[in-house]
Amino acid sequence: MPMPEKFVFVCINQRDPSHPRPSCINNGGGDVFNALREEQGRRLLTSTKIVAGGCMEACMVGPVIAVFPDNVWYGGVTEDDVPAIMDHLEGGEPVQYLRIGDAEFDLRPPEMSEGGF
Repeated sequence: MPMPEKFVFVCINQRDPSHPRPSCINNGGGDVFNALREEQGRRLLTSTKIVAGGCMEACMVGPVIAVFPDNVWYGGVTEDDVPAIMDHLEGGEPVQYLRIGDAEFDLRPPEMSEGGF
């Protein structure tokens, strides 16, 4: 297997259910991770490494995926989005309707104070 050219980090973080921020694993992050790995195998995409990761801070729009070195961030990803993401990983354009940016990283639930968590 060649050295990976791209890394895809998929948040599968799980928090205590009482925490004010949601957990990507509870929003389907594990299913998305597994679907990406399965699709990667079907496409024989050996130049990309799919990695299960922890919190990437855009919890309010999870599950969150980060693609490097592209510096493309996706939020609200579902298993149905996996083929389009794989097209991106194979050299296509990023999936615009899934992209997130600075605004999504600033989102906090109302019960969280500035500087909390």
